[in-house]
Amino acid sequence: MVVVAKVLAAVFGLAAIAKLADRRGLPRAIVDFGLPARAAVPLGALLVVCELVVALALAVRPWERTGALGALVLLVGFSVAVVLNVSRGRTPACRCFGGLHAAPVGWSTVARNGLLATLAAFVAVGGRFPGLFAGLAVTASLAWIGLQPERGRKVRPGMVAPGFSLPDETGRTWAMESLLAAHRPLLLVFSDQACSACSALLPRVAGWQETYGERMTIAVVSGGSRRAGVIAGADGSGTAGGSREAAPHRLLADPERRVTAAYGITATPSAVLIDAERVVVAAPAVGAAEIGGLVDKALQTRGGSTIARRAVLFASAALAPALASACAAARDIKSIAPSGRPPKQVKAGDGWLCDQRYALCTSAACEPSPDDPDVVICRCVVEDGYSYGFASCAERAPEGDKLVSTFSVQSTTSRTHAMTCTDRARWANCLDVTCQVDTHNPHRALCHCQSVESEDFLTFGGNCDTSTCTTVIWSAATQQLPGVAEYKSAMKSIGLPVTFPETCPSGTPRATD
Repeated sequence: MVVVAKVLAAVFGLAAIAKLADRRGLPRAIVDFGLPARAAVPLGALLVVCELVVALALAVRPWERTGALGALVLLVGFSVAVVLNVSRGRTPACRCFGGLHAAPVGWSTVARNGLLATLAAFVAVGGRFPGLFAGLAVTASLAWIGLQPERGRKVRPGMVAPGFSLPDETGRTWAMESLLAAHRPLLLVFSDQACSACSALLPRVAGWQETYGERMTIAVVSGGSRRAGVIAGADGSGTAGGSREAAPHRLLADPERRVTAAYGITATPSAVLIDAERVVVAAPAVGAAEIGGLVDKALQTRGGSTIARRAVLFASAALAPALASACAAARDIKSIAPSGRPPKQVKAGDGWLCDQRYALCTSAACEPSPDDPDVVICRCVVEDGYSYGFASCAERAPEGDKLVSTFSVQSTTSRTHAMTCTDRARWANCLDVTCQVDTHNPHRALCHCQSVESEDFLTFGGNCDTSTCTTVIWSAATQQLPGVAEYKSAMKSIGLPVTFPETCPSGTPRATD
């Protein structure tokens, strides 16, 4: 019994320490299991504390039975959470040992917890009935071993994509988190050095990366004993029928085909589409035609949510003088894109319309910075699509968790109104400022905006309650609304109408084209 208690103490102690070191991964794992994001950090801290207490109690002889009861409660709770998710077709990653090991949960996870629970129950009853608990432990162990192959089956839509860490052709190591850092859909293409069809597909993959690089991330997982770069011709020798220029980048070497096996890939070329939240969108596609269909699916999903369904930007009745200059601004528009495709960037007046990820602060409420009286911190929304700013698209390109706040009217609804504040008050100018994505909620970003104090400013916040003009620091703009006419003209030039909300107290947006 003493030996079993010490083993359990080591297991729970290691789990607690590993979770403590995995500060970013643990909250995300809790959210993946279906719990609210706002509770992820406190629940993670509570879990680490509980596991540490259990480990210490198991290691101290007078308290080992109490520690075993605590371990039993935790294991039952973990198992219930796993069963609820698996029974609903969801297999989030179990970060039971933090960043040391992360794999999708399944019935094998329940069996493993059953083995540990059996050992905990044996210690809790003081070592009695050794034959009974030995039999239960053997049964749980056999179930755990027997269910291990389920990890090698194909990934399913709705499950969390298995994690990995592989080097590319330059020696840089890529993990799932780094591939999803831009918060775009991820297409994993599985290739093999002995696969001629894979060699024929790689130039096409390179074309997708070049054409759709700002809308989705594409990486190649190449199996075989040689480096991915050599397999794909990245060393300059060329692919089958390809050239150095045709070789895709982000060629990840999987020499022992472990990642390929983890995704249940049995034929190449194959591909898996993963969304920005690391959830598998579709079953693995096999062959060039099906993989091309996954590319179309990724582009359609993104387009439907960011262009056709949304439109946005500061406006009100004060737009009249700005609209008068729209025709002149339209003459300055210069599109940069191959014909036949919507341009990724459009020069309009003194600024640029860019199709990329950005922070939207049109209705954000802000707080004073504790460090700088000239700065206010606004909690803005992370969006993808077209937005206008006075920095170039290259300067505004997202880098890791860094974004730029720009001008758009995305997230505008029929209940959105442009509220004019006439009392002298403090507001935030967030145009072209740098923001950081919230580590606990990737749909939000914290922007350090310029603090402004004046009369007559305009905001989409406040819900037409002008008393909030002086009680809340709103992200706002001056009545002149810089860039509005250019934004409207640029959107019109690429065939996208813009819907501006009416000023308070009207409630129906006015569509303009």
